[in-house]
Amino acid sequence: MPRLHAPFFSKDAVDTPYWWEAARPQAPAADDLPASTEVAIVGGGFTGLNAALVLARAGKQVCVFDADAPGWGASSRNGGLLGPGWAFFDTGMAYGPEVARRVVEESFLSLQHVKDVVAREQIDCDLKVVGYFRGAMTPRIYDNLGRYIERLKRAMPCDAYLVPRAEQHKEIGTDLYHGGIAMPGYAGIHPGKYVQGLAAAAQRAGVRLFGNARVSGLQATSGGFTFHVRERAVAASQVLVAANGYSGALHPHLKRRIIPVGSGIIATEPLPPDVMDRLMPKRQMLAGSQRVVTYYRPSPDGTRILFGGRVLDMGPKEEVAVANARYIRSLLLKVFPELESTKLSHYWHGQLGFTFDHLPHATTIDGMFFSGGYNGTGVARASWLGSKIAHQMLGSDLGKTVYSDLDFKTRPYFHGKPWFLPLAVWFYGMLDRWDQR
Repeated sequence: MPRLHAPFFSKDAVDTPYWWEAARPQAPAADDLPASTEVAIVGGGFTGLNAALVLARAGKQVCVFDADAPGWGASSRNGGLLGPGWAFFDTGMAYGPEVARRVVEESFLSLQHVKDVVAREQIDCDLKVVGYFRGAMTPRIYDNLGRYIERLKRAMPCDAYLVPRAEQHKEIGTDLYHGGIAMPGYAGIHPGKYVQGLAAAAQRAGVRLFGNARVSGLQATSGGFTFHVRERAVAASQVLVAANGYSGALHPHLKRRIIPVGSGIIATEPLPPDVMDRLMPKRQMLAGSQRVVTYYRPSPDGTRILFGGRVLDMGPKEEVAVANARYIRSLLLKVFPELESTKLSHYWHGQLGFTFDHLPHATTIDGMFFSGGYNGTGVARASWLGSKIAHQMLGSDLGKTVYSDLDFKTRPYFHGKPWFLPLAVWFYGMLDRWDQR
């Protein structure tokens, strides 16, 4: 396992996800690739495995192909924040109030879906409802959060409430914020254990999983679809593309619509219980209100802090990992200055899938099915839409979702490479700094 070297790293720090200590993705044992299958799913993460479970239990012959090991991508690299999303109502308003209401409704249903799957499949993944607090960087943002809650509650019942600055130490041990919004229904999950449990459940249902099985040359034929894996041709009657941030390589339509965005996370060494009690008294999920997103949480055992944010460079070299970790650590210290002498034990990054309307999409493209574009909130939505798109593949009304009714648009001059991302991060960072003046 590669080690990381810098003054702020512990002597045994590694550049792999903290989650992999308990649930490292493993490629299935070598298996003969099929010449054909009824359903081919490209991507063995939350979307693909939830879909595979539905399809297999409906009697379909299902094969899942992953370029690495099932769950290797964002599904075992994310922060494990499991909630309905805090701002999807306002995002949905771009399509009108009725769409916004349906977006919020499905957001809460997606959270419940994960709870139901975990319970039904008896997946041990540290799922626990702990709540969520989003800190307001300025008094004006605090007021905006209050207005957001009012809009949300006019659409449907919601347990969100404002926490004034005078009371925020009950939520988080920092003076950085000017109060914030609390959402008690949020949960935390161990994403590595969750995706590993999904893979095991899928196999029990008869799904065949293939690791180190990168799909290429995907194209429609008169009888369905063909593609290549390890230089072997495979035919399928139905195909689901479930690769989210990695989807662009599979189809030119997706290459113009899915924006690959890098996100990195650091994990601290174990902290003394009194420090954790002071900094994270509720052991809940946390975030800041900045446009350049930060999100953080305690480890499931409550001994470490995991802190994530956007990164621009996703290369494999150690110097990239060190530079990204140094940047994210600087964001951590703005929230918790007392951790200046604390070492980091893990750094890792992954690729997310964003869209131009900031909403997921579940659709068909040239006869193929697709679900993705989770915009950094994929634990619940990827699971939910994996199930929904599977029901669509079965021709069932259970597949109805607001995310199939949205226009899946691109922008001029975008062809898969987010050339505008450094400029956007700089611009939003400048606005964040301006807000704090």
